[in-house]
Amino acid sequence: MESVGVEAVKEALDVLRRMGGEPARIEAKRAAGGMPKSVRETLSAFSNTDGGTILLGVDEASGFGLVDLTDPPALRDALVQMSRDDLTPPLQIGVEVVEVEDRWVVVAEVPPAPADRRPVYVTAQGISGGSYLRGGDGDRHMTEAEIALVMAARTQPLYDREVVDGTAVQDLDDEALRRTLRRIRAGFPKLAQSDDPTVLFRLGITAGRSADAPLTLAGLLAYGQFPQQFFPQLMVSVVVHSPDRTSGTRFLDNQTVRGSIPEMIETTLSMLRRNLAVRAVISDRGSRVDEVEYPLEAVREALVNALMHRDYSPVTRGTQVQVELFPDRLVVRSPGGLYGGVTVDELGEAGISSSRNAVLASLLADTYLPSSNELVAENRSSGIPAMLAVARSRGLPRPSFRSSIASFMVTMARSELLSPETRRWIAGLGAHLPTPAHQIAVAMLHEDYLTNEILRQWGVDRVTAGQVLRDLVDQGLALKEGGRRYARYVLDPAVSGRTEAPDLFSALPGELTPDVGKALKISGEATAGELAEATGLSRRAVQNHLRNMMEAGTIDAVGPTRSPKRRYRWIGIVD
Repeated sequence: MESVGVEAVKEALDVLRRMGGEPARIEAKRAAGGMPKSVRETLSAFSNTDGGTILLGVDEASGFGLVDLTDPPALRDALVQMSRDDLTPPLQIGVEVVEVEDRWVVVAEVPPAPADRRPVYVTAQGISGGSYLRGGDGDRHMTEAEIALVMAARTQPLYDREVVDGTAVQDLDDEALRRTLRRIRAGFPKLAQSDDPTVLFRLGITAGRSADAPLTLAGLLAYGQFPQQFFPQLMVSVVVHSPDRTSGTRFLDNQTVRGSIPEMIETTLSMLRRNLAVRAVISDRGSRVDEVEYPLEAVREALVNALMHRDYSPVTRGTQVQVELFPDRLVVRSPGGLYGGVTVDELGEAGISSSRNAVLASLLADTYLPSSNELVAENRSSGIPAMLAVARSRGLPRPSFRSSIASFMVTMARSELLSPETRRWIAGLGAHLPTPAHQIAVAMLHEDYLTNEILRQWGVDRVTAGQVLRDLVDQGLALKEGGRRYARYVLDPAVSGRTEAPDLFSALPGELTPDVGKALKISGEATAGELAEATGLSRRAVQNHLRNMMEAGTIDAVGPTRSPKRRYRWIGIVD
């Protein structure tokens, strides 16, 4: 359990005041009249999301000033008791009373609950009404579908072992299957001595030892002639967006990709390849090398991960993997968030992996792509590290990873990490950035959030990474969110007002932070609540930014003005 000291509370207050609102990982309560009951919802929400910090004695209405607490020790004890008695399962949180700015603040560090203990819910409200998630606009109820997905993730899912009624070995692609069986038998002498029905059963391709046994879902997806006959939506949708929204042509290409997983990977890559630009690069030896603007090795890893690790439970079988190619980015979305307690901040670390679909992952590690001798997957926890290595070697930004209960999204940027535009933006900051690590860190902050681990993935050692991040905070370029274990850094919203950014956001009126516009530009269309969750800003702050963008004509909206379901769409700068 993490101890929270005075400096950590000062950092949290600094974030609140500089941001002018609450980020997703900090909740401030006035609590002058005692323990607010709404803290129960926040305890549930933090536990079911990424954890967070609760501050009692901080008044948002006064710009996050401190108030006089009548009995801080009693408030501390009440918070500890609430976490144990009012929630199921009970929580163990660290709570302290610290003195800051001549006043007492009660501070609690709430860690994320392990996957096998979620959802944490308010006992009196029941699991369906008392389970909450944390978003940019505060705490919200989990949907029935989200609760079902969380409950299913408490143990190893077995959906890929599920029997598909009405199927048989005749539904498999014989050539693809034979290639795998030859590889398996060559590596495992005991299986080499077994007949086909036995091998298929032991590999998890069929549900029985007999020759007429039905297929498993994993076997159908890996080797089926046409899995969509049984599961129409287990496919890939690929959309290539037009760079000119005013032309009346929304999509340059729009295709539904069907077949087995190896076939869908090959077809999707082929479709993307014909829609990607190729640029000539002069190597160190002076020879010309043609490079596709998005490294296809990284795209392939993202696609393999999406199909291999997606959620295949009944509640998500109506949702396909989505690939969208925008003029400035490539997005791959898959149903179901990260599985097994792995967090987004841990992605790319050595040895960090958890496979939702164990049988399918094992099969794809011995399955060839249709037109090559390459295997679909290595199943060695190497997919995301490979994506990061390719991006780093090409000078591209780190791929952005976003995970929720319902989905996982990978976004790859088209431009270089330190492109001429980004270098001009950095120069305009007038900041002291004495090392290449400082410039890399600021460029990363311009794209997304940053952690010590992310900076180390780009070749900076741990000690230097920590010093660089502290320097950026001290200079007012970055804000630190979260405690020591869960610390992440974001660009200070005030930075966009100090220089002319090269992005579309610089042309917008008011005190607009780039984050809202960038999030809407990336998603294409979203509600205010979704944008709040994506940016970490409060819903009120997001709505203010949206109002400014509406007035500037850079977005439009569909739906009633006060409806939480109102959707906003990025349309760009209008002359």
